[in-house]
Amino acid sequence: MKSAWASVLIVIGIVVAAFNLRPGVTGLSPLLGAMGSDIHLSAAFLAVIGMLPPLLYGISGFITPRLYNRFSGLTITAAVMIMITVGLGVRAVVDSPAVFLGLSVLALLGMGIGNVVIPPIVKSYFPDRVALMSTVHVGLLQLGTFIPPLVAVPLASKMEWRGSLLVWAGAAALGVAVWVVIAVLRPAPRAQVSAAVAGGNELLRLVKTRRAWALMTMTGLTSFNNFILFTWLPTLLTRSGFDPAFAGAMLALVTAIPLVLGFVLPFLAQKMHTASPIVAVFCGCLAAGYLGLWLFPAAAPVLWTVLLGIGISTFPLALTLITLRSRSAEASAALSGFVQGGGYLMAATGPLVFAFLIQSFDSMWPAYAVVLVSTAVKFAVSFSACRPGSI
Repeated sequence: MKSAWASVLIVIGIVVAAFNLRPGVTGLSPLLGAMGSDIHLSAAFLAVIGMLPPLLYGISGFITPRLYNRFSGLTITAAVMIMITVGLGVRAVVDSPAVFLGLSVLALLGMGIGNVVIPPIVKSYFPDRVALMSTVHVGLLQLGTFIPPLVAVPLASKMEWRGSLLVWAGAAALGVAVWVVIAVLRPAPRAQVSAAVAGGNELLRLVKTRRAWALMTMTGLTSFNNFILFTWLPTLLTRSGFDPAFAGAMLALVTAIPLVLGFVLPFLAQKMHTASPIVAVFCGCLAAGYLGLWLFPAAAPVLWTVLLGIGISTFPLALTLITLRSRSAEASAALSGFVQGGGYLMAATGPLVFAFLIQSFDSMWPAYAVVLVSTAVKFAVSFSACRPGSI
C-alpha cells in the first residue's frame, strides 16, 4: 500500500476512533431522567454509572500496553470499535439495570483501550507531524464529547431515549468498518512500536519517574473534575431552578470549550518552553467557575459554565504532552498507559465522592471544598508535569 494512501487511511481511522471515545458517556447523562420511566434507576445505579467511565478507563490504561505484546495497535483499535458498537447498541434495547451496566462496561472498556492506543499510533505513523495529528486526535475526541449532550434530549423527543442512544452505536459501527479495513490492509508504520518495552521495562521506569507521576496526577485531577461535571452539572443546574433542556445545553457548553481550545493547545504546547502558565490560568478559571456555581448559581450560569469548561481544558493539553514528551513510539505507549491508567483510576473517585458529600450533608460546601482542593493540587503539580524535555 502506497505511503500517501496509507497515511490518509490512518488519518480517517484516527478521526472516527477519537470521535467515538466519548458519546457513550456524555450522551447518557441528560437522558437518565427519561430512562427512569422504563428502567428503575436506583441511587446505587446512578453512583455506579457515574463512576464506571473513569474506573474502566484507568484499568484499560494498565492492560493496554500488555495487549501490545500480542497484537498490533491496528488490530486492537478494530476490536475496540466492535466493543463500543456492541455495548452501546445492545444496552439501548434492554430493560434490566444490571444488564445495562454490564453492556456499559463492555463499551467503556473499549473506549478506555482506545484512549491509550491512539497516542502511540500517532507517534508510529506521524512522527514528524505530532502536533498536527495530536490536534486532530484531541479535536475529534472533544467533538465526540460536545455533540451528544447537546442533541441527546432533542433526539429523545423524536425517537425516545432508546433511539437517542442508538445513534451513537451507529456512529461506532462506522468506526468498525473503517478499522477492519485498516487492520486487514495493515499499512506499515514509519516508526515501530516495541511491544516488549511498552509493556515492561519502559513502564517500570516510569513508575520511578517524578515527572511521570506529576503528569499522571495533573491528568487524573483534570478527569476527576471532568467526570464530576459530566455526571452532576445538569443536576446542580436543575436544582437551582433551571429546566433540563438548559441544563443539557450547559453540559454541551462545558464540553465545547475544550473542543475549541483543543485545536490550539497542541501547537502552543509544542512552541512554548513550558505549558505551566496555561495550566495556572486554567486552574484559576476552574476555581472561579466552581465558586460561582456554588455561591451565585442563578446570577450567571453561562459564565460559570464557560469558566468550568476552560478549567477542564487541561485534559487535551495533557494528551498532547504524553506524545510530545515521549522519546519514541514505545515510550509513548508506556507513558500513555501509565498516565491514563493511574489518572483515570484517580478520576473514578470523583462522581462517587461528590455524590456521597451531597447526600451526607445539608450544605454543599464539603462537595465544593473537595473540587477546589483538587484544583489547587493540580496547580501545584503542573510545574513538574509541564517541564520541557523527554520523560
